[in-house]
Amino acid sequence: MGKGSALGVIALLIGLGGLGFGIFSYFTLNQTIVAVQTGSDVHHTYYDNNTALYTSPSEDSWYDIPNISILFQVEPGESVYFIFTCTAHLSPVSGVWLMHFQLNIDDTQISESSTTVGISTASVTYMDFSVALQYVGSTLSPGSHEVTVETMRECDGFIYHCYLIVQTYIP
Repeated sequence: MGKGSALGVIALLIGLGGLGFGIFSYFTLNQTIVAVQTGSDVHHTYYDNNTALYTSPSEDSWYDIPNISILFQVEPGESVYFIFTCTAHLSPVSGVWLMHFQLNIDDTQISESSTTVGISTASVTYMDFSVALQYVGSTLSPGSHEVTVETMRECDGFIYHCYLIVQTYIP
């Protein structure tokens, strides 16, 4: 068999393998997505966003991120899932690049929901960080509640493209 034929056979085998993997992935992922959709007891989804730049007035204090809050309703037996995402653009102050985030539900800071982005040393003038904060509230009483997101910075910087989603569900 010549070199051209051998390369043709190898290309055909790679192509068939890719096709097989594609078919396997399609059916596997499709079943997973259907299972998640049908197994989910999500009752309500609430959403808010603020894409504008925000810099807190000073360092080392907690501040609500403006224009990002959600009023939501909890029914008896429901738990609540929270997810907040944004981008943090940080510049160091004395070698520190840290920004903290936490939820505030009904004017109560939820320290268990906190997350921090940044690093303690770097040799560049700024860095962008993706922020993701998730929290499940299983002890919220039935009724109306409000959630906001707070931030505290230990550096210069700002955040932008903030998104907050709240879902109530039966566990």
